[in-house]
Amino acid sequence: MVEDCAQVTVTGHGEVQDILRDPVSDLALLRVAALHEGAILSFRATRPRLAEPAHVMGYPLASVLSESLRVTSGSVSALSGFAVEDGLIQISAPVQPGNSGGPVLDDAGQVIGVAVGVLREARAQNVNFAIAPDVAQDFLRQRGIAFGMAENRSEARQLPDIVEAVAESIVPVQCSGPARPLRPSPMPAPAATLGPMSLMYERDVVGFDYVFLSGQTLPGCAAECEADSACQAFTFNTLHDACFLKSDARILVTNPVAISGLMPQLAHIALDSSFRIRSDVDAPGGDYLRIRDSSYTDCLLACGSDLQCEGFAYVRERRDCWLKDRIGRVVSMPGVEFGLR
Repeated sequence: MVEDCAQVTVTGHGEVQDILRDPVSDLALLRVAALHEGAILSFRATRPRLAEPAHVMGYPLASVLSESLRVTSGSVSALSGFAVEDGLIQISAPVQPGNSGGPVLDDAGQVIGVAVGVLREARAQNVNFAIAPDVAQDFLRQRGIAFGMAENRSEARQLPDIVEAVAESIVPVQCSGPARPLRPSPMPAPAATLGPMSLMYERDVVGFDYVFLSGQTLPGCAAECEADSACQAFTFNTLHDACFLKSDARILVTNPVAISGLMPQLAHIALDSSFRIRSDVDAPGGDYLRIRDSSYTDCLLACGSDLQCEGFAYVRERRDCWLKDRIGRVVSMPGVEFGLR
């Protein structure tokens, strides 16, 4: 993913000047200064068919292998990933780290998907996923980006002929960024104040929730915290009008439906993280470690202290924490707290 990269470069085109991201579809659009002279790959007008050939092309494991185009082949294994109409297709063509964003082509060289990830689970073997072509087309269409669409399905070609025809159209994208462990950083500037408390919008304070109040307003939530000597911070959920009073504050995360308040004495205690949290969603796949009987806070900190971890899923009912080394398409998953950095 390019979301956490301090710098993104495209081989032969220099540093990326702008990035349009869409976490829902797990796609990103990169703008570079140099004009790309390779042919534009065309989407196939018809949807993928079960069991048809699928070829993944890209530059996986670039830090280990040479920077040359690599090809894996297989077939379309399923027309959905984890749920009907989840915007994914399953393929048997192996996908490696670095393949994400690369095209999946049919036996005529037309695009039938965008490689996105692999399911890592003890019982799963060679379960790989691609974003369905209509999802990718909608992503481009909504942003006013023209794309090629093959009017008719072409005749099948030999794979070496396809590779030679599309090689110049597929380029490596390189990501460089800061070290990943959580570390103390200055507290973000408060968006406002309410009584003695500093308010921060779209920020969630992670700590010990000792009181939950429903049907609240933001001023009411702040007043409840101020009236309780045990309360050091609160989070107000704007979507559910819910108030969480906290006896401590260990870390700050980004959450678009949260407004948090902190007592002044916590300004130099809480860690400010790069995590973004979403409720009731998950990105299935990439699970490399399961931590049983975990708390949400411990799950978040476990991911933050592990260089391999790109995100986590915390299942509240079972108290299960799943650490992920890659992130695929985000799908609805009630009861799961999903964190991405």
